[in-house]
Amino acid sequence: MRATKSRLLGIALAAAAVALLALVGPAGGAPKQRERALVTLTLDTLPIANGFPLDVGIAKGFFQAQGLEIKKVVFQSGNDIVLAMANRNGDIGYIGWVPAMIARTQGIPVTTVSASDVEATSEADNWQNIMVKGSSSIRSPADLAGKTIAVNALKGVGEVMIKAALKKVGVDPGSIKLVAIPFPAMRTALANGQIDAMWAPEPFVTQALTLDGARVVMAPGPVLGKYFPIGTYVALHDWTTKNPGLATKFHDAMSQSLAYAQAHPDEVRALLPPAIRNIRLPVWSSLIDRRQLLQLANYAKEFGVISTLPNLTQLVPASIASGLTLQGTVSGKAISLKLDGKSFKTLREGSYTFVVGDRSATQNFHLQGPGVNRKSGTKQVGRLSFTVKLAKGTYTFSSDARPSLKGSFRVV
Repeated sequence: MRATKSRLLGIALAAAAVALLALVGPAGGAPKQRERALVTLTLDTLPIANGFPLDVGIAKGFFQAQGLEIKKVVFQSGNDIVLAMANRNGDIGYIGWVPAMIARTQGIPVTTVSASDVEATSEADNWQNIMVKGSSSIRSPADLAGKTIAVNALKGVGEVMIKAALKKVGVDPGSIKLVAIPFPAMRTALANGQIDAMWAPEPFVTQALTLDGARVVMAPGPVLGKYFPIGTYVALHDWTTKNPGLATKFHDAMSQSLAYAQAHPDEVRALLPPAIRNIRLPVWSSLIDRRQLLQLANYAKEFGVISTLPNLTQLVPASIASGLTLQGTVSGKAISLKLDGKSFKTLREGSYTFVVGDRSATQNFHLQGPGVNRKSGTKQVGRLSFTVKLAKGTYTFSSDARPSLKGSFRVV
């Protein structure tokens, strides 16, 4: 009986996962404005947690305020979305950066209309990982050599990141076998022994960990870099040329949605079924780190996913803001702020995304400086994330409850 209930719960959650991005759609948002008609945009997307800011933005009326209504169509991989858009089935698509690069180098001229998400900094907080069964003999990345790993699509984000990360830790990337399995079917394939490991994002990570007793053996993104770029919203170049106003409106509504989702994680979780509200949320940012994007392009070329490097200027136009992500940490005894895992004393003027891990129920992280005054609550424990523009001057970060916990940097 217990096994039957477990299977039924797993089936229910898998079904919920496929419908995650449909939980809050246009029907769940604010009432339509009667004084003007909304323009409907068809958005091709994936059944993963990365799209939650879009759902939040729809619910909050951010898109409606721009005169837009979003119709979502769910696919199983970014490559599928690229093909759909090439056939004019969709105005905008949420895809990984690798499928976007493949599209550009194969004559499908997609261009970025909004940033979206990046990975985290460690296996402990990352939302997209390689997992194995709890009973598996695979205990470390080295043990993945010669094993079969499921990805949602071949020649995609997973293939590039897994191979690049394995090479970085000294494992021959050519020794693994990758098979394409849709995200919702991976857990069953792992349980049945069809595969040795699976690479998947949330909500499938938490489902595998909590329902199946699976283990994380590697987080490829954090191995490659802090806050490594993953997803983006794109449109065909000729669509943006013919519809510049719509592209701008979508960008603005999406940026507002990303910022709101960063600042209100509890509202994001409220969109989920109770059984999976404890998932690891992606790190969302309206900024694009062009340095890491070039690194990802080089990895894609190295592992044969693309034959030439894409024109990143055409893929990511100047209208899409560049910026770096900073990692803040506060505990009962220390406070820090790092870039690429290292402390710093100066930054260049511009926009930055701050991702702060607040580990103390008595301290907080308070950033102050020209035009900026942002802080977490002293009783808040978790992640605080926000994007701000830093002007020239001195900025301090400290704990209000313990002023001796402090640091500073200058913006030049």
